[in-house]
Amino acid sequence: MELPSNTIKLEAKDFTLDMHAKVYKDDPIINNVLLTVRVVSNDFSGAMEMDVGSLDLDEFVRKLTMMYKTLKGEARIEEPYGNKCFIYFKIDRTGHVKVNGKLNVFPQQLLFENEFDQTYLEKFVKHLAETDEWQEIVE
Repeated sequence: MELPSNTIKLEAKDFTLDMHAKVYKDDPIINNVLLTVRVVSNDFSGAMEMDVGSLDLDEFVRKLTMMYKTLKGEARIEEPYGNKCFIYFKIDRTGHVKVNGKLNVFPQQLLFENEFDQTYLEKFVKHLAETDEWQEIVE
């Protein structure tokens, strides 16, 4: 799966997360975001498009930002239907970030887990706020 050029990227040691969002603003359906994600964890990788809501994506971004600033909390984005694919971050008070998740494109599935220091989040969190860089609004 080829990712659009305007993606946001988190690179941390042997973990990479790429994301791009297509937000369908005029779509009345609650899951109005097509979130393209690619994960590379150690030597394993997977990519898919997750159907999520714009409010859920906003909450995920807000929680990741607070997690980085306060060194506490968690952030999760998940498909509410279908295969319930998800990406989940949790930080402890010493700044260790754990990330895990599930990507599923039938018949393949990637379950991943990784850990890194919070300093890897700094650039990612900064770019999360710049939504025009990685979110495409579709009218």
